Amino acid sequence: MTMEILNRPILFDDKTGPQIWVDEAIWGHRLHDEQSPWLTFMEFLTVLLAEHSAGRALDEGTLNSLSYRPQVQLKLRNLIFNNPHIMTVEAETRSDEAAWALWLEKMTQSAGGLDAPDFAYLRERFEQFQDFAAVVKFLQGSAIEGTSNKRWSSKFVFPFGPSALYEDVSVSAKGGISTDRRFFARTGEILYLMLCRSSRAGELRSRLVERFLENPAPYDGMVRALQGERQLARAERGGAFLPCSTHPVFDRLAEDWLAILALPIPAYDAIPHLVSITGLNMILYQLDRSREVLDRDPITIVCEIVSPKKSVVRDLSADSFQHNNMAPQQALERFIRITTETPEWRVAIASDEPLLNAAEILKKAFDWPDPDDSEEIAGEPDQLVAKLVDRAVTRHKQHVGKVHATWARAIGLSSRRSSRRVRYAPTDRLLKTLVVGCVDRRIEFKDFLTRLYERYGIVIGDAQARDLIVSGNADQEDFSDNARRLEERLASLGLLKRLSDSCAYVENPFQRTEAA
Repeated sequence: MTMEILNRPILFDDKTGPQIWVDEAIWGHRLHDEQSPWLTFMEFLTVLLAEHSAGRALDEGTLNSLSYRPQVQLKLRNLIFNNPHIMTVEAETRSDEAAWALWLEKMTQSAGGLDAPDFAYLRERFEQFQDFAAVVKFLQGSAIEGTSNKRWSSKFVFPFGPSALYEDVSVSAKGGISTDRRFFARTGEILYLMLCRSSRAGELRSRLVERFLENPAPYDGMVRALQGERQLARAERGGAFLPCSTHPVFDRLAEDWLAILALPIPAYDAIPHLVSITGLNMILYQLDRSREVLDRDPITIVCEIVSPKKSVVRDLSADSFQHNNMAPQQALERFIRITTETPEWRVAIASDEPLLNAAEILKKAFDWPDPDDSEEIAGEPDQLVAKLVDRAVTRHKQHVGKVHATWARAIGLSSRRSSRRVRYAPTDRLLKTLVVGCVDRRIEFKDFLTRLYERYGIVIGDAQARDLIVSGNADQEDFSDNARRLEERLASLGLLKRLSDSCAYVENPFQRTEAA
């Protein structure tokens, strides 16, 4: 195993400190399937804003020392997501004065998480109650994952600007608030640390601050009018951990972001592409770290461009998905068992107290077992290892082990369409992101296929599927047909232009003016 694994931080708070240090040692603290790519991006922006306010955006300083104080913005959240009174007031009252009076009375009674709910300032910021109601409805309609059934304190306004960024919290029945790590589960913190440690962090800092934090945005002005004075968390948020100081994925991720942020489009329009390309890179990060533990060949993603009937490529794509989906758990088990191959382990099991000495090695490496728990430390050393593997796998399956499948579906990389097996089959939305992120103006179609393969391990055409063809798992024609279907898909999306039978170009739709 040749991979960098940084030491575990000494202190973790009781709520977020892992009990078994295995998943975190390989991938960081932490990857989480319930935090979607969109919410990961939102958490990233929340961290970025806090660190920018402290004068250290994308500048980590000491490794794994991130500690930030995010916004909470509870007035805003109450107004957008905990405000059922607007429709009632509009239906019950006629005069503007009566509408404000009735709504303020109801809102003061129902608002959560605020020591002294006072929304009277809104009357000075909106000429009429109807204007206020229209703004609230607009922001409700533009919410991130707005149709979800999450509680109101875990819903998020579209990131129009700094005023719209805040952390996930839980509000108790008595009005107390606490940080919640279910939907902001630290995956956004991992993303932040990845970009901090990329070779392009300085360039990216300038772009992100310019495009998202300091760019005058009319919609952010509406959000700011609702929130009023910004509200910060009472304490710093620490405990983020990324187990390697450098990685090729970090640099590729930063390059992808810079390419998208350089497009001549509004920041709002760039965000969906940033979310999709981030999801792809995070999936590849998990798979590549797994590959490093397992000492395997580079990751490949065999993609079927959906055909009207079952094909060889469809089966190979499903096999590719399953192979990659199993890799993280296999890496977890291998990571633990590597410990039993060390000289230190051999000395321990040859000693007078092999079980206690073996337990001490496992405790030092994985923070398990509890030295005072006689029920845990029982049997033979190999039984102790098997028990650790079993517990670690059970924990892994709850969240980290679901990331690949959940995120692949979320970004449009995988599908079960016309099949009982999940396979890699990119959607139009993801294909467009790959074009705008990888194509500067235009390139030949065959070069585009090569770029996808070299950059992300994506296999579509026969040139990229050479190993599968040579091994007899597929014919050249199978993947040539697959590439032809992609060409037709891109042409229908306005992303490809054929100049002759032997010459087709993939075009970045946002760079055509410059290309011409």
